[in-house]
Amino acid sequence: MKYTKITISGKICTGKTTLLEKLQQKLRWPTFLTGKLFREYIKKDHLTLEKAEEQNEILTKKVDNQVKDMLKSPGNLIVDGWMSGLSARGLNDVLKVLLVCDDGIRYQRYADRENMPFDDAAKKVEERQTNWFDKIKSIHQIEAKEFTDEKNYDLVIDTSNMNPEMVIDKVISYIKQYSV
Repeated sequence: MKYTKITISGKICTGKTTLLEKLQQKLRWPTFLTGKLFREYIKKDHLTLEKAEEQNEILTKKVDNQVKDMLKSPGNLIVDGWMSGLSARGLNDVLKVLLVCDDGIRYQRYADRENMPFDDAAKKVEERQTNWFDKIKSIHQIEAKEFTDEKNYDLVIDTSNMNPEMVIDKVISYIKQYSV
C-alpha cells in the first residue's frame, strides 16, 4: 500500500503542527492546517481561541467538508487537524497519525509557547478542548473519546519524551514499511 496523504490528529500541544512542518520539509508535499484557518477567522472577527463555541457551525462544517474533499482528491497532502483522522476513515491511501502526550507535558508546552504560568496554561488547554469537543459533538454527533481511540488511526505516537526528529523518523519509517 502506498500512502499519498497523511492526517495528523491529537489534542492541543501534542506536536501536530511541528510534525506537519517537518514532514513538509522532508516529503515536499502540500499542507493544510485546519487550525490556521480557524485562527484567521477568529482574528478577523475578534474572537478567542478558547471559546470554540463562538466559531459558527457553518464554518466548522465548511472546513470539515473541505478536508474530506481534499483527502479524496488525487495528489499528495498532509493535513493537521483534530478531525482530519476521523475525516479520512475508510480512505486506504491516507496514513492516519494520532499524536498523544502526557497532559502535564502538554500544559507545559502551552505555557512555554504562550509565555504564561503552568496552572493558567492547564486551565486554558482544558477549557479549549472541552469547548471544542462539545461543539463537535453538537455538530457531528461525535463523542470526545472517538478522537483519541487508537482503533481510528494507523499509527499512534506518544510524543511525551520524543523530540521532533524522533517523531518524524517514526512516520517516515512507517510510510516506507507500507510503500510499494
